Amino acid sequence: MAANDDLPIVLCVDDERIILMSLKMELKDRFSDRARIETADSGEDGLAILRQCVDEGDDVALIISDQRMPGGMQGDRFLEEAHKVVPGARTILLTGYADIDAVKNAVNRADLYRYIPKPWEPEDFALTVSKAIDAHLQARLVVEKQEQIERLTVAMVTALENVNLINDENTGLHIKRVGAYSEFLARKAGRDEIFCRRIGLYASLHDIGKVGVPREILVKPGRYTPEEFEIMKSHVLVAERMLKGAGIDEMVRNIALYHHERWDGSGYMRGLSGARTPIEARIVAIADVFDALITERPYKPALPVSEAVEFITRSSGSQFDPGLVALFLDHLDEAIALKARIDAEYALESAAPLPG
Repeated sequence: MAANDDLPIVLCVDDERIILMSLKMELKDRFSDRARIETADSGEDGLAILRQCVDEGDDVALIISDQRMPGGMQGDRFLEEAHKVVPGARTILLTGYADIDAVKNAVNRADLYRYIPKPWEPEDFALTVSKAIDAHLQARLVVEKQEQIERLTVAMVTALENVNLINDENTGLHIKRVGAYSEFLARKAGRDEIFCRRIGLYASLHDIGKVGVPREILVKPGRYTPEEFEIMKSHVLVAERMLKGAGIDEMVRNIALYHHERWDGSGYMRGLSGARTPIEARIVAIADVFDALITERPYKPALPVSEAVEFITRSSGSQFDPGLVALFLDHLDEAIALKARIDAEYALESAAPLPG
């Protein structure tokens, strides 16, 4: 492997070969120790290079394109398509004309980093490129750190889930589905990618405090006595103690502590109402109850989906956030398909022979 193979790529696109070679030499002189410089003489060739970079796992930091390229794809259109291929790359548009519409299009559709008029001042151009590379590398470090944290978090969640299963072996599929439903509903509610991934990961810990509830209560058939129900409710307080340590994501605490709160304020343990309950807990509350209703347990039969939907609908505005209920029911078919996929995957895993 060449010494600079790990460097990020800067791609330059211009249909005028002299300008393209001049641009490549200028960038190589200044940034050969920070980036690999690639060139293309058309938008179509540029896209081919970017797709090859993706296939080979290369990191594209910056794409620089001329706007006016007669006979081929124009710069703003190229950057729009390039953004779809490598959405994490910064983009710079070069033009010697007052192409305001092109700039607007690139800003709106290609997340344009900078617009530079031609001819450019070499020092200003070099400073812009340098800042773009820095911004890309900083963003990459953030992503790598997030991935590292997520791997550690997955290990923690898996360990805690296994502890939870000691008391109640039948919760395995339920907690998987609650996580999947919660991530699904968060996406439908328009939450950002990081939020959705976090809630999908943490929702499975919503009842982690049940490790502190006696098994005979957890699996008791029939209704709880008032005393037993108070013991069952205490799992929220157990979770609060378990998740009190520094470094625990606030979202996992909110889910475990508040997913039994109700929209009308009559839930437990804090009596929060409406939007005072964190949205992650409101989402998990719907996912948890819906799956519990349609799942057979030692102490109850599974309800038909139609009856579960009737209960969720009837409880909208009292137990559940009405806006989230409407979203969930609008996409119910997708949620049911999600359940079927998880159950099928679990069946395949269970049927697989043990190693050795």
